[in-house]
Amino acid sequence: LGIELDNDGSEPYAEAQFQSLLALLKTLTTRYRIPPSQVIAHADLAPVRRVDPGPLFPWHRLFEAGYGRWPQGSEPAPPDFDGWLALQAVGYDIRSPAAALRAFRIHFRARDDGETLAPVLEPEDLAILHALVMQAR
Repeated sequence: LGIELDNDGSEPYAEAQFQSLLALLKTLTTRYRIPPSQVIAHADLAPVRRVDPGPLFPWHRLFEAGYGRWPQGSEPAPPDFDGWLALQAVGYDIRSPAAALRAFRIHFRARDDGETLAPVLEPEDLAILHALVMQAR
């Protein structure tokens, strides 16, 4: 199921729109028995084709309302941690590493740098990925 929000990503999401989204998510996750933790962005599912809902979407607030995932803790990842494998393990299609990293950063870091030719996972990316993987255990 896909939900489209009327926002081009250049402005914060209106409170009324966010509250309507919460009501819709409650209905859909209940009716179709979708685990609330599996609510993701279009960009998370199809990072090559989509960038919405964009870096201004309030993912942490959505998590606090019971939907999606959010990293708990901020410890650095261990030196042998494979961030690309972790990115794949948390659900990103890494066949296009640049697109996957862009979608991840939009979602978890509220940052859109566009796609880079040589995507490099930064320490903050690795810490977030490590926290997400540890939470999934």
